[in-house]
Amino acid sequence: MKIAILGAGAVGSYYGATLQKKGFDVTLICRGEHYKKIISSGLSIKSHWGDYKTKIIASDDVKELDNFDVIFYTPKLYSNIETLPLLKDISNEKTIVITIQNGVNSHNEISRFIDRKQIIPAATFIEAEIESPGVVLQQGSSAIVEMGCLEKAQEKILQDLKNKFDSEFLSFKISDDIFYTLWKKMIIVGAFGTIMTSFRMSFRELIDSKYGEKILSETMKEIKKVGIAEKIKLGTVNISEIIEELRAEADEMTSSMFNDLKNRKPLEIDSILGYVVNLAKLKNIDLPYSQTLVSSLENFKEG
Repeated sequence: MKIAILGAGAVGSYYGATLQKKGFDVTLICRGEHYKKIISSGLSIKSHWGDYKTKIIASDDVKELDNFDVIFYTPKLYSNIETLPLLKDISNEKTIVITIQNGVNSHNEISRFIDRKQIIPAATFIEAEIESPGVVLQQGSSAIVEMGCLEKAQEKILQDLKNKFDSEFLSFKISDDIFYTLWKKMIIVGAFGTIMTSFRMSFRELIDSKYGEKILSETMKEIKKVGIAEKIKLGTVNISEIIEELRAEADEMTSSMFNDLKNRKPLEIDSILGYVVNLAKLKNIDLPYSQTLVSSLENFKEG
């Protein structure tokens, strides 16, 4: 099985290294200094399960590549305008595209380029960052990909992918309701990632601050309200429980958006909490916390 990781940053590179360890033929599609370092010196992984270095195929030009059986689509959301058209260059009618992006709309974006029946929406739960070019740091005791169906006919494909890919170092799960899974992740990431970035605080600093937990809770409630208005079955989502779970991992919690801000890179704000705010406007739902947070980052979203 030939696997491509399109947009291999921290998360995608960790996936690629882990899948290669399982014996799969993996190609990382990336660019810049990260790509150059992987080509010259290999990819280094520092993780909860140990550190290692591996030689792995990498490319910064899809034109030199053949089609793949499975593509993990992992670019930043703001890169979609550049990266979505590349899918056509490395896929055919049998290729499966697993969407690994923040937000709740990635599968719809991809369906403009790839047949819907080939798309597997997924949410990932992993703390990873590029420590330096060619070096990925994964933190925390879990690395999870939770996949779901857009069509019932995909159920067998999902089970097959889970059986092939699942490992101690990267757990693959199947969601009974992928839209619930994506929106529940949005409640978490859309809130804490945006707040950390807006406040320029670590999660520990945020949760220990005087009003941090209140702001986190209210922002999560606002996202949940919009999800319910979108007919997503979020009624059972317990905000207090989520916050306590996050608090237990506070010292390991990172935000890719906050890292991007510190590195003066573009921010995914328009496709994460900004997307929720825009949906709310269409439905005349007031989101005072979310609107304030999105507004606070407006001048920084281009990097």
